[in-house]
Amino acid sequence: MTPADLLPKGSLPAWWHGCGMLLAVAMLLAHRLARGAGIAAVCLLRLPGVMLHELAHLAVGTLLRAGPCGFSLVPRQRGNGRWALGSVSFRRVTAVSALPVGLAPLGLIPLAWLLWRHWFAWFPATLANTLILYAVVCLLAGNALPSRQDLRVAANWRSLLLYASVAAGWWYLGRYWPH
Repeated sequence: MTPADLLPKGSLPAWWHGCGMLLAVAMLLAHRLARGAGIAAVCLLRLPGVMLHELAHLAVGTLLRAGPCGFSLVPRQRGNGRWALGSVSFRRVTAVSALPVGLAPLGLIPLAWLLWRHWFAWFPATLANTLILYAVVCLLAGNALPSRQDLRVAANWRSLLLYASVAAGWWYLGRYWPH
């Protein structure tokens, strides 16, 4: 793999990529600075990513029959000047579904990679489309990390025991099962 393989397919001027990188850095800085800002700035800058993050939980929870029973994007103040912008609640999170539901936002990373690699197969190569690509990929990747609450859901002892047992069994069969 060469560095050129990491760029989106299609030939683009290098300065377009430079503009895209500056946009991504500006988006990350604005996202970071929004933490201490008022609710209007927080919603404007963070709500689109929070919506993607929560929709990932909702989609995986629905696919695994965890029984989604609540979805909210209404901002709530948590104290210390911090805001909770979104949440999803489920009725039946089991040992099987807890890990995938809790880590569901990590699925935004392959989506970002897919868009990164194929964007210009779907859209013409223009500076505007290049900037939109950088903004979308930054939004997806920047909101893919699970929150502390997501990790608490994913890392319950029953779920960890189940998945560790499956991994150990897989390893054992791969190592000792006759080929």
